[in-house]
Amino acid sequence: MSTASHSIDSDAREHEAPAIATGESPGRTGLWLLLILLGAAFLGWYFYGKRPVQQAPAPLAPVLALPPVERTPGTAADLDKAQAAAAKAVAKGAREKSAVAAKPRATDARALARNPQPQYPAAALRRGEGGTVVLRVNVGADGKADQVALARRSGSRDLDRAAMVAVRDWRFKPATRNGREVASVVEQPVEFRPMQ
Repeated sequence: MSTASHSIDSDAREHEAPAIATGESPGRTGLWLLLILLGAAFLGWYFYGKRPVQQAPAPLAPVLALPPVERTPGTAADLDKAQAAAAKAVAKGAREKSAVAAKPRATDARALARNPQPQYPAAALRRGEGGTVVLRVNVGADGKADQVALARRSGSRDLDRAAMVAVRDWRFKPATRNGREVASVVEQPVEFRPMQ
């Protein structure tokens, strides 16, 4: 019996040898497959989120529909009535379109042409300083400059100060929204050029 059991043990060892030689157990292969599948799913999800978003098509403008014209045999008077009805429908559509176009537009505030130019500071003129000052002006609904601040300096403190003093007294044509004058903010450039 001992020889028979010995041969059975040697056969069993031969079958186990390849699994031990590779160093992997049967459960590890399944784990690697699971990790690869999870990685592929993550990459798919990531690249799906990176695809470009398609823009929705712009809404189509309404089309003017004409009333149906009956094509029954009749007199010329019936045909004239149908043409007159179609002409009225076209005229009504044109009136509605012009009413939409006649809505008041929004405008921005702007300085009036009759505003006095700022006085060139004598010290800056002697030094030959020049440049453009950009001021941020809060214009009220009445057209007066409520608040004046520097948006961009000219490089000369004297020119900046002279521009601010002058623009505080300027009048503006106020901005309009829906046909009403409203307060707004405007950037007003003031240029200083020394005489050469």
